[in-house]
Amino acid sequence: MEKNELVKIISEILIPIGFKKKGNYWIINGDAVTKMVNLQKSQFSNSFYINYGYILKSIPLDNEMMHIYNRVTSADVEERNRLKELLNLENNISNAERSIELKQLILDKLVTNIQSVNTEEDLLNDLKRRPHLNDIPLIVKKHFDLELE
Repeated sequence: MEKNELVKIISEILIPIGFKKKGNYWIINGDAVTKMVNLQKSQFSNSFYINYGYILKSIPLDNEMMHIYNRVTSADVEERNRLKELLNLENNISNAERSIELKQLILDKLVTNIQSVNTEEDLLNDLKRRPHLNDIPLIVKKHFDLELE
């Protein structure tokens, strides 16, 4: 599989739910929250990562791409390893198998999460479910009056 085929798979899922494609990004501009999905190539191989996150329109980005970053992954080790295999375009997984499995994982791990966040309140609730906020920028913590550790 080539990168353009991977991009096509992601577009086939995201564009029908309102995302607009811009380069390696897919974006939905909401009233308070902008949602962004990004396809990132590994520096070491022909593997990719699917990142997603949110931009709060009420606070400055300060040279960041997004305020909140996430990566499509799984807490389940087998599922996480399979996702890595599917996003590694150097292996011998057939295009049909890769496409079917990737579509399902993107629906389960990305679309389900990103569609549940539409407002700042939704995002705050999402942040409160995290085990820690170590990767959340200080400006976001202050905005939501979260404990500063």
